[in-house]
Amino acid sequence: MKPNASQAPQRDYSIQALQRGMKVLDALLDARAPLSLEQICAYTELPKSTAFRVIVNLLQGQYLVETEKGYWLGLKMLRFGALVEEKLDLMQEARPFLNQLRNQVNETIHLAVLDDGLRVVYLEKLSTQHAVGLMMSQIGITAPMHCTALGKAMAAFRPEDEIRHWIHTHGLKPVTNATITDEDAFLQGLREIRSQGYAVDNGEFEASVRCVAAPIRDRTGRVIAAVSISGPDIRMPVPLIGSSMARQVVETASHISQALGYLDESA
Repeated sequence: MKPNASQAPQRDYSIQALQRGMKVLDALLDARAPLSLEQICAYTELPKSTAFRVIVNLLQGQYLVETEKGYWLGLKMLRFGALVEEKLDLMQEARPFLNQLRNQVNETIHLAVLDDGLRVVYLEKLSTQHAVGLMMSQIGITAPMHCTALGKAMAAFRPEDEIRHWIHTHGLKPVTNATITDEDAFLQGLREIRSQGYAVDNGEFEASVRCVAAPIRDRTGRVIAAVSISGPDIRMPVPLIGSSMARQVVETASHISQALGYLDESA
């Protein structure tokens, strides 16, 4: 007789050193103030020698700093916090506009950012009843920058030298027959995106899927994300450039940017 889930042995996937590190960080978060080694031991119930080794590793990784009052959260933890806060604010402010856009066009809507490697990271995906069945996008996964409307809409507002360096390092690898693989053509395409304010993907990432995307700015004017409309080529406007769908995604991106505090003085 096959055991059910409750009877099956439970595997322990925990890593002791990681757990100890998290205990120390949790202690500082709970205390909301620097703690001495002795105080950290009292909070975590770790032996002094063990707690010291954990702290040394966290200091080396810049997760902690040593101050006159004790150990405190380091620059890297502050960066994590700022990043999480930024993404939560973005998703919270964007969601009603994404829902409205989905209802207007009745196609799949994406919200995404670029990671440090210039890969597209999907933060949100709103589908419809007749969404593309084979669309590869999923929340949390990544996609190439160079062959997606989302990626190009954000990359277009990065320094061109940065994009050239990325191309020379990674290459413009073909994903479909429509992927742009020529450096000069790709860079010219980014210049056109900067001029028109949105990007298109005509089957460059998935052969039967076409997309249009527009950049989202924070209160400083920096492009931090993009929103897109995606659908099967048989349902998307031809051409996408100059279409009402392109206008709608630009308007949505503008509304989200304004909700994040961006003031478009050219509007």
